[in-house]
Amino acid sequence: MATPMTASQMTAALIAEGVNWREVREWRTHNRNHKGPWGPVHGVMVHHTVSSGEALSVGLCYDGYAELPGPLCQAVIGKSGTVHLTGNGRCNHAGGGSPDVLQAVIDERYTTRPPATRHHDGSAGAVDGNRHFYGAECINLGDGRDPWPADQVDAIVRWAAAICRYHGWSAKSVVGHKEWSDWKNDPRGPGLTDDSMVFLRAKIAERLAHPASWNPTSAPAPTTGTPMADPNLSVLSRTEDLALPQDTEVTIYWTGENTDEGSEHAAGGKTVLDGGKYSAVLNLRITGLGENETVLLYPAEEDASGNFAGAGTPHEIEGRGNPALPVQVNIAIAGRVYNRLSFRLKSTSSASGVTLADAQLVMLSWPTA
Repeated sequence: MATPMTASQMTAALIAEGVNWREVREWRTHNRNHKGPWGPVHGVMVHHTVSSGEALSVGLCYDGYAELPGPLCQAVIGKSGTVHLTGNGRCNHAGGGSPDVLQAVIDERYTTRPPATRHHDGSAGAVDGNRHFYGAECINLGDGRDPWPADQVDAIVRWAAAICRYHGWSAKSVVGHKEWSDWKNDPRGPGLTDDSMVFLRAKIAERLAHPASWNPTSAPAPTTGTPMADPNLSVLSRTEDLALPQDTEVTIYWTGENTDEGSEHAAGGKTVLDGGKYSAVLNLRITGLGENETVLLYPAEEDASGNFAGAGTPHEIEGRGNPALPVQVNIAIAGRVYNRLSFRLKSTSSASGVTLADAQLVMLSWPTA
């Protein structure tokens, strides 16, 4: 039995797995929980959309339609390799399915495929899959000819692996809609091979056999020289609004702590490393930022007394023309500090409503011995 991930836990897991993701509107509170329970969760389900076009497909899966209201899934995975987050909670994606398949997924006891469903008798299926499965709708016509680009397949694998890694599941917790409901045929098409889910589960299993940061296209690590010590992992977050006045440096205070292996998250909630090397990914959601307006993000050092001791290269976050639409960005920063490390923001906007609405930090660090 597994408790569903929160929105912040989901985004932290995706960042750690190297997923290129985007937030869609109010996905964090967008669900069908009022129509039935959400959880316990037991697995991950892969679908195809039977549609084309990223914007159209994402909108359809977020809103749904008259006969099937949205959200239709927790994520939409585009051919570009982008994962669009469309729901957090119960979603209308799985429908009814076989109790034998559910038990096989829970037990992770099948070989290459779950048992044949063979339960479709005109009813919707015996088990409510919307309660028990995370679902991704992957953009594809589903006609057996529309190809699945390598970037899209990689995104499916990373998205599923991120969820499995968080829950401690194996790749056998990932099924296709066609394995859950025997009147479905998704996913299928060129790029997935004829046996699409056996192919995907093998790639997910390979990914789970390595750390989340593993890059299968990178060169192998050198076998000579002094190996670097294992890094500490820090996964921090905040969901409280943080005002960003014009031309004023504001330090991000972290209020949520999923993990901090090296205990580098100092008292006060703002510094995240006390000397050493680091590689960090920050996901920020900023509201109220208009066109041609920017917010700068940069690493900053503070000495033992909390005084400013230097700053790194700033990263520019640009408004998108409509202050009512939040700006969501993922920014990677790496470097070395000799004092305490924190992250600061500085807005160039004269508007009074520029706000850091949400932030997550996933950081690997090698502290000074």
